[in-house]
Amino acid sequence: MIRGYSRSEYPLESIGLFKSMVSDGLVSPNNFTFPFLINACAKLSSVKSGEVIHCSVIKCGYESDIFIRNSLIHLYSNFGNLDSAQQVFGGSCVREIVSFNSMISGYARHGRPTDALRLFGEMKNSDVKPDEFTFVSLLSACSALNDVNAGKQIHILMCKNLGVDGCNVLLKSALVDMYAKCGEMKLADRVFSSMGIKRTSTACSSMVSGYARCGEIEIARCLFDEMVGRDLVSWTIMINAYTQAGSYSEALGLFAEMEGEGIKPDEVILVAALSASGKLGALCIGERIHHQYIKDELFGQNLVLATAIVDMYAKCGSIDTAFDIFNGVQEKLRTVFLYNAMVNGFAQHGRSEAAMKLYKEMDSAGLKPDEITFVGVLCACSHGGFIDEGKVIFDSMCKVHEVEPQIEHYCCLVDLLGRSGHVMDAYNFIQKMPFDANSVIWRSLLGSCHIHGNIEMGEIAAKRLLEMDPNHGARYVMLSNMLTDANRWEDAGRVRELMEDRGIVKPPGWSYIEVNGSLHSFQASKKSHSQTKEIDSMLKDMATKLKSAGYIPDTMHVLFDIDEEEKETVVSYHSEKLALAYGLINLDPQSIIRIVKNLRICGDCHSAFKLCSKLYTREIVVRDTIRFHHFKDGLCSCKDFW
Repeated sequence: MIRGYSRSEYPLESIGLFKSMVSDGLVSPNNFTFPFLINACAKLSSVKSGEVIHCSVIKCGYESDIFIRNSLIHLYSNFGNLDSAQQVFGGSCVREIVSFNSMISGYARHGRPTDALRLFGEMKNSDVKPDEFTFVSLLSACSALNDVNAGKQIHILMCKNLGVDGCNVLLKSALVDMYAKCGEMKLADRVFSSMGIKRTSTACSSMVSGYARCGEIEIARCLFDEMVGRDLVSWTIMINAYTQAGSYSEALGLFAEMEGEGIKPDEVILVAALSASGKLGALCIGERIHHQYIKDELFGQNLVLATAIVDMYAKCGSIDTAFDIFNGVQEKLRTVFLYNAMVNGFAQHGRSEAAMKLYKEMDSAGLKPDEITFVGVLCACSHGGFIDEGKVIFDSMCKVHEVEPQIEHYCCLVDLLGRSGHVMDAYNFIQKMPFDANSVIWRSLLGSCHIHGNIEMGEIAAKRLLEMDPNHGARYVMLSNMLTDANRWEDAGRVRELMEDRGIVKPPGWSYIEVNGSLHSFQASKKSHSQTKEIDSMLKDMATKLKSAGYIPDTMHVLFDIDEEEKETVVSYHSEKLALAYGLINLDPQSIIRIVKNLRICGDCHSAFKLCSKLYTREIVVRDTIRFHHFKDGLCSCKDFW
């Protein structure tokens, strides 16, 4: 009866029967009783019950029985209680393949791959011959260690012990997985090809994951499309691959395809889809995922999803909604990651005071800020012009919080000093850094020099940038614009000539806008959209209204040798203006127009957008590479400081 229940859907009944058997005292358990009980505990995922049975084993004097010992080792190692498993294993006088396999598998699965390989060495010295299950666990350990050399040795031993024909589908799948995780895609492909029609979904998923990890997204997608019976794991791998590669539209397209096949997403895929929505600024898609799959009451239980949702709304420009969700999580349950999402969100939206307040709340909540927290709070200081606060926070990182400042933190302080007009202080700070400044730091200094007209220091920063990357068009454009602003027309012309001589092209500006869940992309001066005529008509309407309101197009930075009228046409076809025109045509008059741009918004568009928000009585939110701009009633949230 105990055996029958232990193998059925009601394993708890076998433990109940055992208790009755012991309490009655009429029948004593023997060495056949305990393995069934231990297996029942394994089915119930109850290590505590297993420990109780283990005590009974010792009381009844059966602890030396090999079958009982193997069952106990399997139970403990399977659920990560490796010390207990090792204790039982170490007390065995006789060790055979089952006990070795259980221990090696436990080590490989629960974060101790080195111990798995070490124990295999002991196994060889004990003259115990490994089987296919041994090799599967060993290959898993090699994958965890990213040790392809050890993996190759295991492969050779496997063929020697089992023969090439003895390598079944399970082993070949494990081999494919090991080589793919170690980045050896040629070897993985060789084994994968040898599987022929016997390819498993695990092997296919490993190949997709391997190619995705190596940056071969197209090959990964082809393999994924060829898979039969794609499971949740394979969908997760492919969607995550697109998200990590920055192909956010493709990630969301695949997510929609998965939904179309009736597969319900799990937490991992939902986080990836929310992340892609946030990176794209696709609010409608992110909102749908939120409301369709994630109930508000889960926020107190699943902080990973709550953090992903807060981050998505913040990145999509809906900072108030993000804060509402943040406030919906009980204070005692909030994590550092949740605070980080909110602090960084406030910083990017220019809500510096709110970001600082949350940072101080973390301390009172007993949470220790990490590297990401300090990036957010220093960014908030930069956008708010809080020089003294920023310096104090930077100094406190190491002294108070034991967080070693990284290059991104130094960059934040350079940006804070430079934007506030302390360009020389920023330069001196760069000179004292414990490591060489990267292109991001020099670009930040160049931007500050441009804002404050410090030509001499700007030329130093530009020189360093061009030494690091002489083919990056944006560097030349920034230097040329700065010289133009200082009326150094000849120098600006020489920079443009240098660009032409080297065949360097300015990076194309593009913007996109989401309408009814669909993303519409626009590139500067391109007229390829299906509603081009309507957009042109709206642009003319915008130009007329702007001119009557006193707006004069800023054509100073147009790099073409053309007359002033043509220059005005060029700036009127900037990508963000095309996106705005499309939004004015297609979005409900009460809707907020949200635009994402791949470059920093130019001064001309910034001035035009402020006026358009008033002329059309619309709220316009633009996310550029620096921050968010909320245009409303003729004003911008950045207060012209960006």
